[in-house]
Amino acid sequence: MKLTDNMDVSENPAVPNTAMEVTPDADDQSQETESEGRQRSLSDINSILEFAKLERSDFKPQVQCLYFSEHLENDSIKLLELDQPVLDSILSGKSVTIRGDKNDGAVLVTDDKTYDFKEAETSNSMLLLPQLSFSSDLPSEGDQEIVQKKVGSVIYNYYELRPIKPRLKKLRKLLEENPYRGKECEGDELDTGKKYTLPELQDRVQASNKEIVEGLRKLNACELSGYWRVLDFEFLSTVVYHVLQLCDENDWLTTGVDLAQCCDVLQELFPIELVQHVVRCFARDGDGEEKSTATAVPLCEDKVCKHFAELCLRNSGKFNLSDFSQAWQQSVPEGMTTSLSQIQGMALIDRSSQPEVIWYYCVDDLPDDVAERFEVLFEERKKWSLEEITPYVIDLTSEKTDVGALLTKFARASMLNGIKVFSSRKTL
Repeated sequence: MKLTDNMDVSENPAVPNTAMEVTPDADDQSQETESEGRQRSLSDINSILEFAKLERSDFKPQVQCLYFSEHLENDSIKLLELDQPVLDSILSGKSVTIRGDKNDGAVLVTDDKTYDFKEAETSNSMLLLPQLSFSSDLPSEGDQEIVQKKVGSVIYNYYELRPIKPRLKKLRKLLEENPYRGKECEGDELDTGKKYTLPELQDRVQASNKEIVEGLRKLNACELSGYWRVLDFEFLSTVVYHVLQLCDENDWLTTGVDLAQCCDVLQELFPIELVQHVVRCFARDGDGEEKSTATAVPLCEDKVCKHFAELCLRNSGKFNLSDFSQAWQQSVPEGMTTSLSQIQGMALIDRSSQPEVIWYYCVDDLPDDVAERFEVLFEERKKWSLEEITPYVIDLTSEKTDVGALLTKFARASMLNGIKVFSSRKTL
């Protein structure tokens, strides 16, 4: 229903929960003062009902007439559409925060989820009223009466939320401003980058607190003197070397690292909490978490071998695959066996070259944005097999989108020597 200068809303008891949408004319707001002096009367209401061939007895006696306020507060009110988990967080008193630096698009986070926060337009005008009675609030009997209601705001857009993966690239970037290189390097000319506490990281990283803590764990970050730090790779390799030396001397690769004895021996070289942290980073999944210093911690063969592969490849450029495999196996502790499956997502192999070569190519260095990720991957390599590309996109999957769905949308499939391969959709 469209009216020129005011709106009447009459509740129909036969349809108690029906909401009526009213769109004002463009010149309604310019005539606010005039419409205040020409308010609807009961005679006007009954004439409209008669004109519409509606019976007055079909409606509740109270009629709500809507008028625009003289001072609409359109800019001071923002609407946000919430899904049930966010609403539940608010109603239960949990934290709901909008995060992002000046150059970031805003995200909203709960304790454990992240949502993209975007403005959306609506083709309808949404009228906001401080008070409006619904059918259940109105009397069913009595004399017919008019109640005036004023529209305080007219809204044409709102903010909507869309669940997204946490944006953790910035977490790594912030921590790499000042990696830990050892206590003797603290305060030297290299110690110029900022150090961050957990609350400071939470203020700047667009992810929930739970996701940030999980991101710190994946980065093998360590809390030292109240600041979260990633370890410089060369320094980490030095700590790992000393730990493995003790493992070799005490047969801990078989029995598990005696964390108390390990810390006692190495405390003059490294802080105790750092030794504990490194051992737990290389522990088998589930064996290194929250263990007392007296507990034997078994090391994970795959994690140790992967570290030595990175040590060989990190600054080597393209490496003869056969030579690399031999050097890699010789570098790991005796009794451990290397396998190319241990370095999926960390290195690429070109089997078409003569000789075959391998080089460092880590998934952690790739963009978080899905379209950008595929663009970078196809710049690196024109055609990928499913086995090759999966380690580099699997972190982009969700409950609703698997690797196959991502490839269908962002890649083109073809056959090469009887093997299905994927290339850029931009390739002609």
